[in-house]
Amino acid sequence: MPSADYNPVVVRLEGEIDISAVEHVVHELARAAALSDDVVIDLQDVTFIDSTGIGLLAQAINKGATLLVEGAPAHVKRAIELSGLNEPLT
Repeated sequence: MPSADYNPVVVRLEGEIDISAVEHVVHELARAAALSDDVVIDLQDVTFIDSTGIGLLAQAINKGATLLVEGAPAHVKRAIELSGLNEPLT
């Protein structure tokens, strides 16, 4: 359970997370990381994710970010499961 001072920065991604979104996603994740050590990536409004997007999420997880997939479309969740990034998912 998070401590009382747990106050993550939430990055809410939306739309298609693919090669055309790389620059924007990298910018948003860097901005969030500069604000807090606790970054949550909310995928609820993501409609599509490809291998480029999965790679960006993997890099963010390796830096300590947490994925929030609750409410994300089933095909987005499935892509993440197939990639192996689903351990642990919130």
